[in-house]
Amino acid sequence: MNHRYTSRLIIAFIAMISTTAFGQSTPIMDVQGEVDASPMQGEEVTISGKVTEYFGDTFYLQDDYGAWNGIFINGEGIEIPANPPYWSSARQPEVGDVLTVLGTVAEVDGNTELVDVSLVEFVDFWNATPLGVWLTADAFQDEQYEGTRVRLDAATILTAPDAGGFWTVTDGTAELVCWGVDSSDAGNNEDPDGPTPGDMYQIYGALHELPGGHVLHVGDIDVLALSVEALEEVRVHVYPNPASNWVAWNFPDSEPRRLLLSDVLGRVVYETAVQTAFFELDVSSFPRGSYSWALASTLGSPSAASQLILN
Repeated sequence: MNHRYTSRLIIAFIAMISTTAFGQSTPIMDVQGEVDASPMQGEEVTISGKVTEYFGDTFYLQDDYGAWNGIFINGEGIEIPANPPYWSSARQPEVGDVLTVLGTVAEVDGNTELVDVSLVEFVDFWNATPLGVWLTADAFQDEQYEGTRVRLDAATILTAPDAGGFWTVTDGTAELVCWGVDSSDAGNNEDPDGPTPGDMYQIYGALHELPGGHVLHVGDIDVLALSVEALEEVRVHVYPNPASNWVAWNFPDSEPRRLLLSDVLGRVVYETAVQTAFFELDVSSFPRGSYSWALASTLGSPSAASQLILN
């Protein structure tokens, strides 16, 4: 699960990096150059930071919170030495590791990254993961967040992962392409069958550029609600959709449920208890736009959801 930054953690993290490596390191913001293509392309640099997301031989380093402070590392061959009793053999970098690495700045498909990378120093481990910059989907095509940990709230899945691992979501502002699936978590807050159309997630990851635009390399998923289609025991008919004045829900039985309506930012704008097989809601006074509705048991978390359009 995700650990939230506190001011003290930020200060401690920056102070730790500064005293161990920044005397010899180039800030990642300087490597990014605050422009589309790095002004240091082709140069060999030493950088220090915390691993925010990792995907085997590749991972992301970040040395401060926010724009321009993250970078993609092509770290094939990098190994963290054994550290008993915490781990007994060499391993690849993982989230929370603090590293100093040496590599060459390159532009690959428009993405600034470090290649031919070697480990200079393994500084620390098990550090808190940054919260990530919150963005709406229409703001993701932005160079300043490339390589940086970001998050998308209340994202409804539109398409399941294809053969290449790419899937699409929307938060009502735009569609966004995601890559990678996080389907296991000790806190049981992930989705064991992966992204399914109609599921609603909060998604954390790092922004990566590919030909055609930026994608979200997914590091962590928090399930907000699962799709009606994914829950065989729930059969709900919602109409009309899009709606203007009223919306009705037909349930398969009269079991007690909670019905929640959320806006594109994930804020619950309406909630009520329902204990009938039919429920009608007057939405004539609701602002027009995209919403999501979710069902939950009277005591449980939301367990079914789908999109609702008011026009």
